[in-house]
Amino acid sequence: MPRPDRRSVGHRAVADPGPRTPDPGPLGGRHERPDARAKVTGSTRYVGDLALPGMLHAAAAVAPVASARVAALDTGAARAVDGVETVLTAAEIPGANLVGVIFPDQPLLVTDRVRMVGDRLALVATRTPEAAWRAARLVEATLEPMPAVHDPVAALVAGGPLVHDGGNLLRTFQVARGKAGRGRADVVVEALYHVGGQEHAYLEPQGCLAIPEGRSRITIIASCQCPFYVQQAVARVLGLPLAAVRVEQAPTGGGFGGKEDYPSEPAACAAVLAFATGRPVRFVLPRELDMQGSTKRHAMVIRHRWGADRDGRLRFAEVDAVLDAGAYAGISTVVAERANVSAIGPYDVPNVHVRTRIAYTNNLFGGAFRGFGAPQVTWAAEATVDRLARAVGLDPLEFRRRNLLDDRRRRICTGQLLRRPVLARECLDRAAALAGWDEFHARPRAAAAPAREGMGIALALYGCNLHHGGQRLDRSSAVVILQADGSVVVRVGLTEIGQGNLTACQTIAAQALGVDPAAVQVWQPDTTTVADSGPTVASRGAHASGMAILDAVRRLRTRLDPVAAELLGCRREQVELAGGSARVAGAPDRSVSVADVAAAMSARRIEAIATGWYRSKPRRFDPATGAGEPYEFYAVACHVARVAVDRELGVVRVEEVSAAHDVGRVIHRDALEGQIQGGVVQGVGWGTTERLAVDRGRLVNPSFTDYLIPTSADAPKVNIAIVESDGAGGPFGAKGVGEPALIPAAAAVRNAVVEALGVELDTLPLTPPAIVAALGDAHPFAWVVAEEEHEHASPETVASGR
Repeated sequence: MPRPDRRSVGHRAVADPGPRTPDPGPLGGRHERPDARAKVTGSTRYVGDLALPGMLHAAAAVAPVASARVAALDTGAARAVDGVETVLTAAEIPGANLVGVIFPDQPLLVTDRVRMVGDRLALVATRTPEAAWRAARLVEATLEPMPAVHDPVAALVAGGPLVHDGGNLLRTFQVARGKAGRGRADVVVEALYHVGGQEHAYLEPQGCLAIPEGRSRITIIASCQCPFYVQQAVARVLGLPLAAVRVEQAPTGGGFGGKEDYPSEPAACAAVLAFATGRPVRFVLPRELDMQGSTKRHAMVIRHRWGADRDGRLRFAEVDAVLDAGAYAGISTVVAERANVSAIGPYDVPNVHVRTRIAYTNNLFGGAFRGFGAPQVTWAAEATVDRLARAVGLDPLEFRRRNLLDDRRRRICTGQLLRRPVLARECLDRAAALAGWDEFHARPRAAAAPAREGMGIALALYGCNLHHGGQRLDRSSAVVILQADGSVVVRVGLTEIGQGNLTACQTIAAQALGVDPAAVQVWQPDTTTVADSGPTVASRGAHASGMAILDAVRRLRTRLDPVAAELLGCRREQVELAGGSARVAGAPDRSVSVADVAAAMSARRIEAIATGWYRSKPRRFDPATGAGEPYEFYAVACHVARVAVDRELGVVRVEEVSAAHDVGRVIHRDALEGQIQGGVVQGVGWGTTERLAVDRGRLVNPSFTDYLIPTSADAPKVNIAIVESDGAGGPFGAKGVGEPALIPAAAAVRNAVVEALGVELDTLPLTPPAIVAALGDAHPFAWVVAEEEHEHASPETVASGR
């Protein structure tokens, strides 16, 4: 390995800026920081508004380079700043210096090696946010540059720079079924896709407040998705038992996966500072540092070789994907597990081979993001399906009809049989009809018009709940309390992040107890009131919380129903709850209010509280071959996008998206439709404008001025078709929709743009420069056609889009 360049020494570590005054950002540039001195207002406990007497403000000094050896760290100048209470380095952490949620590869504070821009070197706690900013900027690190690697494919080549001593290959997953590449195919398509990452763009940045109780207990109030992850991380760095760490979720304005594992890091920072000073410490990241240091949707490089016969039947599919983990593992293995088994989509393919590798690089840190790897592989799969349709001369809609899974062909790529009904074809037909697919393609379109129109289609098969590899976390806890006046308190362990989980929980509890939803109060999660419920991810919030609530209500009714039966003069098995009353089944005129039953229970001192528990059913899965049951049940989604593309400017305007979703049974229609609309818009942004511009590991557009997310003016019209059915394993037969709402959107847009322009596009996002470059480099659908002799096929056509 080359010797470090010792000419580059004396780097000043960079800190997160404090509030109020515009200063250079932590990684260069300028930004405004809001006043963070507001007081707590009632129950609206947003982290940025929290303040306590004696509260200190935290800042972090972070590395400005992607790969370096830490030769020295000098905190003297920082400690001399007026208002500084403490400056901490790794040596002062009371417990373990580890925050990796799965693998122990990530320190809270680096000691000898920097692996990414934004790695934390030291922490500062001061009496004012301005002092925290000044002091953190004065932490001086002597950094000796080391070779870095930023290409995930190159990272896996022997002899290159190592991010970790054990090598850059973190893990490999595969699916092997049939004889991939050897089924009889008349047409073979090969393609290489580069799929970019995405910023979560949640409303408020990462932040928390740590409140110590001596050195024996601590409370963390955090903007987060997974309070139990935060609890574990804080207990680890402080050396405390889990029972000594209380985590309360603050109201959280969106998470999208970005507040799954990463909030453990700022919480651990605030916690060690609070323990060191004995005072409350608030740590809120400025947007620039948040965007640089927090997790992103993983970038992937995906190579395809798929084959079909002359009738348009898929014969084989080979997928080789490399996932860019960035500097640390985080939950990259979990994302790769889902990507690996989602790479074929809802299609019947007899011969499959999928390999998914995870590579360490010195890039941005990859993590959870809505869809968990499925959007990336779906984008590639749906592009290849369109390519094959053109190669065999079929309409993309008809090609999909011939290959979709259904009640007769319901075995997915892992060999698992889907539960009936399999609604892929119904979703396809509903979305196509809603979009006017046939009418659009029947009418003439002006070839010379500067804005070309196109329509594209994409489907997704989404495994509800956690993958087999995460089954130990697929659990949920609930507490239901029937008050003496008939009102109901519900506590759950899965969080509200804007997706409507608490509304769904309220609806489920009200339905189960037969009361008006207004009588039910669902409270924000708190790790001291319910058991560890795993992460709020994988569209499992309403599913897992709802099942736990139903279990709690079932237990509560073992005490409620006998009291109601006595008041009604019937047998307990005849009691039913509906319309705010307990009544005799078949005799609705014989009823008593639930409030009267609750009052009777209270007067008789009968326990009116019950806990509920849910865990997914055990499944069999072979990680070596990818064979078995990765998920308990599945949802299907189909999106059809209509676009207008300016050929001269390369600007894509998504005019309309028609979305059909297999949802099981609807719990709350407004929330359901809101999830679909939001998922579509977020998917459209990822597919068209949201480019993470990275230069040697440094994000050069860490603001919403330069990182372009869709505004309301950019949002397309969204038409929604809800496909309901029985048979799903969720509460009242519901399936999750939060992630399926996003997964096919970008793929449908890509296929629409390709149809409009007549050239293949193999890189996401479809920014104007990418489109203009593609138009300059390619001829319309310039297929390279050759006849080759393959082992099990007479002359095949090998087609690759330029």
